[in-house]
Amino acid sequence: MKIVQMIKKLNNTELGKGGTHDTYVLVPNDLDISDVFDTPGAVIDFVDKQRGNHVGLRNTVGREKRIVGLGQYYRENDLSAGDEIVFERVESGDNIRYFITIQKYDESLVVQKSKYGFEILTPERLAYFNEICQNAGALVEINFVTAEKKRNDSPEETNFYDILVNGTSLLSSCGGKEIKELYLSGRNLRVTSFYGWKKYAYEMED
Repeated sequence: MKIVQMIKKLNNTELGKGGTHDTYVLVPNDLDISDVFDTPGAVIDFVDKQRGNHVGLRNTVGREKRIVGLGQYYRENDLSAGDEIVFERVESGDNIRYFITIQKYDESLVVQKSKYGFEILTPERLAYFNEICQNAGALVEINFVTAEKKRNDSPEETNFYDILVNGTSLLSSCGGKEIKELYLSGRNLRVTSFYGWKKYAYEMED
C-alpha cells in the first residue's frame, strides 16, 4: 500500500476571510502535487475521514496554482487560521482512494506582527486562549494597543495588541509581518513559525 499525504496549514486568505472571500488552497510553484492531483482541472472525489461525506476537488493552474472546491467544506468545519487540512492518496494494487481530513487547533492563537503591534488572525479564539492562560497560571498578557486601518482603502479598522510573557513584549523578537502561532505547554508559552506545506510519502503492508 502506497500512501501520499500533503498537509497544509491554512491562512485567513485561503479560508475566504480576506478581501476577496475566495476559498482555496494556494500551492507554491515549486511544490509537486501531481502524485495526488495528477491531472490539472480534473475533479477528484475525496472522502472526509471524519464525516464520511464526499468532497469534489480540483487543482487549477494559471497565474497561481490552487486547489479549489473547498468553500462548503471550510464552512461545515468552522476552520480558522492555523488549522490543518490533509489531502491523502492511498494506492493498494489497482485500487486508488482519496481522503481529506482536518486537524483543528482550538487552543492556539495565530498572530501577525505589523508596525502597530500584533494583529490577531484568530480573534474568535482570543477569549478562550486568555482563559487557558489564566487557568494554567501562565504569565501571559495580551493587551490592546490601538485600532488602525491597515491600508488607506481598508473599509474598517483592525485591532492591534502587544503580547507580554513574564512582562516582556514579544514584538522585538518577531520580524516585520511575521506570522506566529502561540500555544501553551504546561505554564509556558510556545511560539512557533507558521509553516505552509508538509508532504509525506510512505509504504505500508495491506
